[in-house]
Amino acid sequence: MRIKTALKWVGIVLGGLVGLLVLAAIGVSFYMGAYLDRTFDIKGSAVTIPQDPASLEEGKRLATLRGCASGCHGENGRGQVFFELPGGSQMVAPNVVRAAQDWPIEDFERLVRHGVKPDGTSVILAMPSAMFSHLSDEDLGAMFAWFRSLDPGNDALPKTRLNLPGRLMMFYYKQLAETLLSADKIDHSAAPTPPGEGVSIQRGEYLAKTVCSECHGADLRGDTAFDMPDLVVAQAYPLEDFRHLMRTGEALGGRELALMTQVAQERFSHFTDEEVEALHGFLRTLAGQGGE
Repeated sequence: MRIKTALKWVGIVLGGLVGLLVLAAIGVSFYMGAYLDRTFDIKGSAVTIPQDPASLEEGKRLATLRGCASGCHGENGRGQVFFELPGGSQMVAPNVVRAAQDWPIEDFERLVRHGVKPDGTSVILAMPSAMFSHLSDEDLGAMFAWFRSLDPGNDALPKTRLNLPGRLMMFYYKQLAETLLSADKIDHSAAPTPPGEGVSIQRGEYLAKTVCSECHGADLRGDTAFDMPDLVVAQAYPLEDFRHLMRTGEALGGRELALMTQVAQERFSHFTDEEVEALHGFLRTLAGQGGE
């Protein structure tokens, strides 16, 4: 009798715990829904859209250099499902080409440089708007013009969908990060970084902030959580070795660098020689800014 009573109470306690966990999961789901649906009152800005063939070709190079012409958004930016979870959750990178054709430039600029979608909600950090916030009007205009010139294709993309497991996963990552929303990471009142000219420190800083900060952080000091090094390591590279790294992804001593090797071959190989030299010059100044 005592054993039956004890088992009964064990069942009651376990049932109560399961019930609490279910209620907690539902609460987290509602919380994450409200969190992801936050809106930001940010206005987009108009930029000049070039029409000449040379600017379109440059827009293609700039988009490729920054991973917009492939990567998360698929080939030529036509969009794709880039993340799936068991249970039906999926994150979909939208068709950038269609957006460039359907949206006014102000909406496109607001999304790219401010991380805010037309409905006022923010994109998540997978979209590196904090990096793109530094883009010059000229570069953004050329990229927009190139995307707008492309065929958007006829394939309909599915919608981003976050069910309960997906929202629980997002909640978990929110505890590890300051925020999951790109719009929270941007100073929306700041002007874009001056792009500089030629082989100059200013030009190198612009390139570092609009190309390298996606992986190496806004301060370019790396991210230990993702094994991304402090870019002060450029101090160890003579210019020709640095140029070789940018073109091939091969580090000093003939080492391959996993993600960096792939990114260099697919994206950084589109740097001009002048840009590589400017970037190298700027990164070497990091040692005098507190780098080890």
